Amino acid sequence: LIAHTYWNLYNISSIGLRFFTVYGPYGRPDMAPWIFTDKISNNETIKVFNHGDSRRDFTYIDDIVQGVVNSLYVHTGQPEVVNLGNGRPVVLADFVRIVEERVGQPAQIESVGMQKGDVPVTYADISKARRLLGYDPNTPIEEGITQFVKWFRKHDASKYRMSRRRRRRLRQTTER
Repeated sequence: LIAHTYWNLYNISSIGLRFFTVYGPYGRPDMAPWIFTDKISNNETIKVFNHGDSRRDFTYIDDIVQGVVNSLYVHTGQPEVVNLGNGRPVVLADFVRIVEERVGQPAQIESVGMQKGDVPVTYADISKARRLLGYDPNTPIEEGITQFVKWFRKHDASKYRMSRRRRRRLRQTTER
């Protein structure tokens, strides 16, 4: 709404970027790549929702940066919202298997049903990003998780894990 108002009043165009499940070095400790890598590395149980059948569009940070930088050089003449993701959803069970392989040990899995309010599949339609920004995400999930696990180990990232209490507070804040 604000973007359209500025466009109508001042002829200022803008691009709003919508990110899909971004992961990589210095990522968010409340996201699945971090939590799974941390818990598998420490031989702790991970909760796998929807029995591992959910699909998510995991997007490596380098691909997101490419889209952000490209967006700086585009003048659309009007406000736009553009999805930046991988465009190829990954089955959660496959994701867990890849993390297990990169960490080098099996996960202790608690398979549970669908999380309240969740959806079975999310992924980005990146056709507009390809067209407007020349966006071309090219980091396969296997390569991205390899890089993430290397970073995680190098920085002993387990020491930055979020407490259950902090995760619960963060969840309550975002659910409002």
